[in-house]
Amino acid sequence: MNNVMKRLILPVLMIIFMLMFSFSACSNEGTKAEKTPASSAESSVEETVVDGSAYGYAGTDPVEAAVYRYMAEEVSKEFDKADVSIPTVSIVAVDYTNKDEVTVYGDFWIDNYNIEGDTLKCVSGGNFPGVMHLEEDGGRYTVSSMDVVEDGGSFNASAQKLFGDHYDDFMRVSSDSDERNELRKITVSDYVNLNGLSVTQYQDEGWDPIELYK
Repeated sequence: MNNVMKRLILPVLMIIFMLMFSFSACSNEGTKAEKTPASSAESSVEETVVDGSAYGYAGTDPVEAAVYRYMAEEVSKEFDKADVSIPTVSIVAVDYTNKDEVTVYGDFWIDNYNIEGDTLKCVSGGNFPGVMHLEEDGGRYTVSSMDVVEDGGSFNASAQKLFGDHYDDFMRVSSDSDERNELRKITVSDYVNLNGLSVTQYQDEGWDPIELYK
């Protein structure tokens, strides 16, 4: 082989070798890119189970479940102990802006019942409109504090201060007794069905019983 042929063949071989190396490297990187997210996802997925059945909450939102739990377990302590405590929760707005604290604006009620035969007899309860502050830990939310609207002549001024831009929505929700009564009926029905109670109705003192949904 003469010197001219050698000078032509060597550069061609070098180019072929570089192309093969480049293709091999890209293929390996592509394989890693495909495998890494899958294995990472498998190791990082944590499923948060939300069970609000003890409070009459049939949904899956962990923030709402925390609100129901707080009303049933904490606010109910404002009254004498009864057989069951069931909240009626009308959420006006939820603010997730602060990652360390979720703010829930709403009209919150709690009713305490004794079980008499097939009837839940309401023995106490009350209304606690206001703003709840929730903290999150591992997917579970807990209410850290609650600001309640003042009674009497200070009601409007207090509500405007607490609800701010949500004041008009709050006033609409809090004044709609038909919507609240329907929500109460749904929540009590969910509580009875979720907890397997042999109850078909609830009753406020001095009023006719309300038949529950099956």
